[in-house]
Amino acid sequence: MKISTTAPLLLAALPLMVAGVVSGCVSPPYHEVTGPRDELSKVRVNGVELHYLDRGQGEPIVFVHGGLTDYREWSPVAKVLENEYRTVVYSRRYNFPNDNRLSGSDHSAIVEAADLAALNRRLHLGAMHVVGVSYGAYTALELALREPRMVRTLTLVEPPLIRWLPDLPGGAELFDEFYGRTWQETGRAFERGDPMGALRISLEFFVGPGGIDSIPDDFRSALLANIREWQALTTSRDAFPPITREQVQSLKVPVLMLSGGKTYPMLRLTDDELERHLRDGRRQIIPDGTHDVCSEQPSVCTTAIRAFLNRKKR
Repeated sequence: MKISTTAPLLLAALPLMVAGVVSGCVSPPYHEVTGPRDELSKVRVNGVELHYLDRGQGEPIVFVHGGLTDYREWSPVAKVLENEYRTVVYSRRYNFPNDNRLSGSDHSAIVEAADLAALNRRLHLGAMHVVGVSYGAYTALELALREPRMVRTLTLVEPPLIRWLPDLPGGAELFDEFYGRTWQETGRAFERGDPMGALRISLEFFVGPGGIDSIPDDFRSALLANIREWQALTTSRDAFPPITREQVQSLKVPVLMLSGGKTYPMLRLTDDELERHLRDGRRQIIPDGTHDVCSEQPSVCTTAIRAFLNRKKR
């Protein structure tokens, strides 16, 4: 079976709505932890503007959000850790409040990793701890492979290594079910110039029939505020460049994996496989967590990240 280079991204691009699916309710899109002092800075790199918050002192930690979200996704965790580290949360190039035009049809995690590398240079961060969730975790992996000197440690929350699925027991069926039911129709909606229709199709799959009508208005608005990234990924020729097991085995940096015990079956498979191939990795499974575990339980993730980083200081 030929694996689409873009199909798995739908899974990676809905991290916030999933929490409500598993628990039977829909969570608000972001923790309201920003305030008057949170005036965003911005920097121009690689032809785009990136908005970010830069706080605290010490070893730098950069947080990379998932799809259809923005810098606010990691704010609860970063706000605590800024007392011990220099923390940077930023919005990737097509996410709120950035207003960058879509450029061509070759957007990918490689582009995102190049943006992150450029942000590192402009802010003079040096070797940094990188914390990513979902597509942000995929971006973090790409950065570690392409710019290893920039990465001190990696914390990965369920990177969607969906291209591995056909080689895993039961994985091909999970991939085919997802792709056939949702991805092609979502792409066609964007091609018709119907972003709301694309979101509706996505929510039909992840939330259930009438999903778009069952979420709060502010949640829907937050998703639509980040829809440009969604379009960039789903219309790209190579939005999901392959990462091989051999590349993962070549990583020399310490890696913390955080997994939700109630995540998607396909991500459970790929996280298991990722753990098997890490040279210096440790994994914490949060039993009642979903794919959005660090937005659902920021204190649990903060404690895990702090313990991991403190362990590496010894």
